[in-house]
Amino acid sequence: MNILNWFRKPKLISGILPDIRPQEEKQKDFRTEEILVSATPLNWTTWETWKQKPENIKMLSDIKVNCQNNVGSCASQAGSLALAINNYIEDKVFHKFSAKPIYARRRNKPSAGMYMADLAKICRDYGTIPEKLYPSPNDTEANMSNLDDYISAFEGMAKVLRVKNYFWLYDTTNIDSFAQVSALGKPIVLTVIFGDGEFGTMAPEVKAVVPKYGHAITILPNSYFTYQGKKAVLIQNSWGDFRYYGGRQILTEDWFIKNRIVCGIFFEDLQNLAVLNPDVVKPQYNFTNDLYFGMRNDEVKVLQKCLATEQDSEGYLFPVYQTCTGYFGGITLAAAKRFQLKYNIEPVLGYVGPLTRAKLNQLFL
Repeated sequence: MNILNWFRKPKLISGILPDIRPQEEKQKDFRTEEILVSATPLNWTTWETWKQKPENIKMLSDIKVNCQNNVGSCASQAGSLALAINNYIEDKVFHKFSAKPIYARRRNKPSAGMYMADLAKICRDYGTIPEKLYPSPNDTEANMSNLDDYISAFEGMAKVLRVKNYFWLYDTTNIDSFAQVSALGKPIVLTVIFGDGEFGTMAPEVKAVVPKYGHAITILPNSYFTYQGKKAVLIQNSWGDFRYYGGRQILTEDWFIKNRIVCGIFFEDLQNLAVLNPDVVKPQYNFTNDLYFGMRNDEVKVLQKCLATEQDSEGYLFPVYQTCTGYFGGITLAAAKRFQLKYNIEPVLGYVGPLTRAKLNQLFL
């Protein structure tokens, strides 16, 4: 290790761009609150206890740390890390994934930084491949944006390794909502905003400064605890493994409470969340009202139960991980569209109107 690395400060670049999508598009995101409504009791052990557990020692030893250097690629670094961790959980062996195929597909290139919505879609639609096969140069924006040598075989491999779905966390003032997902054994790509002199320690503190930088980091799986009396999570940065706690930092609840967290994303196959679907009892119900995106009521909850008993070639239409929530969000909208496709109901818009209600009543009355 070069001892000078300890004294070198990362060049601060705002690597996360503000979400410019229309509000109606953002509202249709797959939101965690639509499938995770009840809070599972969490064991908030202390940091000192957490870091001494053998499984956590092994995880921190196995998972490698990225280094973006002076490129604004933090989102792709965090995203490639999340994909690599998901693969690590499945295969029990960690293979570092390349950030370059993700970063090079951003819509704003050649400019630095990335939109979180782009990150999510690229990880789902294209994926990436192991770093050993396609190294990330992390030297200049131009080199990180060039895929001229990305051959078709890499494309095919990346699609095998890509994620199937992504879910947004918008309850950003509540650290518990993020810890709940971390407790599922899932890494979370998190966006944080900070100002000068605010994020350069192992346990950064929120200060009275103007936030100037948007940055993406990754909450590691099952990495929640208390630190100096406050709830906290362990995040992995992309500034190399020679600073902080081997490239990791402790983010306390203050960052959530004080509105420094913008959003979070985790990747999962929708069908992997359908853990309770086989136990869902087929409802008997007469639908008399139109149901549509944005509603929250008990009739939507019944609709979700009905869709949870229906399957197509992709699996269950609506996943039941804990319980049906009664929130008609993006997941229920997609499920309603699949129901309409299955039974040739047009137009396929996800709006539960007279034709869709008639079919539901035929099946569930």
